[in-house]
Amino acid sequence: MDVLTLTYVNVFIACTFTILLALQYKAERQLRYQRYFILAAIFMLLNALISAFSFTTHAVPYWLSPALSNTSSVGAHLALACGIHRHLQLPGKRQWLLLAIVPLYLAQLSDFAAATIANRMLLAIPPVIMLNLWSIRMLSRHRDTELGPVYLAFIGVFAFNIIQFILRSAYMLAEHYQLVQTHYSALIHSVGYFSLTAFAILVFGCVIMLSHSQQRLALLHISERDALTGLLNRRSLSPRLLAELNRTERNHTTLSILMFDIDYFKQVNDTFGHRAGDKAIQHVVDIASQQLRDYDLLFRYGGEEFLICLPDTSEDTVLLIANRLKNAIEANPLTAGQLIQMTVSIGVSSTHQFTEPDTLIEQADTALYQAKQSGRNAVVSFHQL
Repeated sequence: MDVLTLTYVNVFIACTFTILLALQYKAERQLRYQRYFILAAIFMLLNALISAFSFTTHAVPYWLSPALSNTSSVGAHLALACGIHRHLQLPGKRQWLLLAIVPLYLAQLSDFAAATIANRMLLAIPPVIMLNLWSIRMLSRHRDTELGPVYLAFIGVFAFNIIQFILRSAYMLAEHYQLVQTHYSALIHSVGYFSLTAFAILVFGCVIMLSHSQQRLALLHISERDALTGLLNRRSLSPRLLAELNRTERNHTTLSILMFDIDYFKQVNDTFGHRAGDKAIQHVVDIASQQLRDYDLLFRYGGEEFLICLPDTSEDTVLLIANRLKNAIEANPLTAGQLIQMTVSIGVSSTHQFTEPDTLIEQADTALYQAKQSGRNAVVSFHQL
């Protein structure tokens, strides 16, 4: 495929992705980072249009090509890096960073840049490589998240771009300074256009994959979460508890669960109203969350009933945690216009081997029932019955 054809292909790709990303952002405006990716597509489109124009006429002013063309290429990589920075919600003023386009363009207009293509490469390619390295650094720090596979795809694309830029630049500079005598400039030029085409397809494919993956995770989050408390709901309990039970069996550790509900909660609703009842539930959830480790799982099992999954927790330890939770809720009444005193009853169950999730839940539920029968505001372990 000749360079002119590749140039037209690049125009088509950049135009297509600009339109697709704009439509996607219009449909999902909460994904604000996409504005930077749209800007990157516009920069790539501008670069491709200038290149196509350069092939149709020889009277192209220097300020347009290569000055503006080179600047738009750097601008595309800058916008991509800013989009990743915004997506990861990292601190910093990205808008000010985009203003770097102005001095980059002015540098391309300088006598130094106008003297040789090697000088223009020295002004354009190092910033592109640094921006790609910055993007890789940002993404690699978050590769263990749910979007890790997408971030790894981005990292691969940026690594490819860095390698091809370094290899092409090294050859062209060596040829310019007469360190090699092979005269493959035309071929290297064609490879550069092909690399630009490949990079555009790959990077915008990653951009679209990122937004779709994020939307999928958002829908999954909604389906697994309770609307009032934000806790994991009963629907997500069995698969997550099963995973923890399998891990417990593999690691030969102990898994404990703690089931509790708010004592006399119906009286709270009847006396203070359902709005106060909702606040009471949220208040108890806040207290319970403060008692847990980062990897413990808290579920809303029913109306005023909750379940906590405690990995690597012995029966003795879970009883201490349960009593600490009971005492914390009793010691911190809710202030909702007036003081609402609450207590909880708690049932505990533990296992050090694989147990069916429903069996473990039934054991904790049996212990919870016994705690209520014994007068409420109590902790009962199934294995002590």
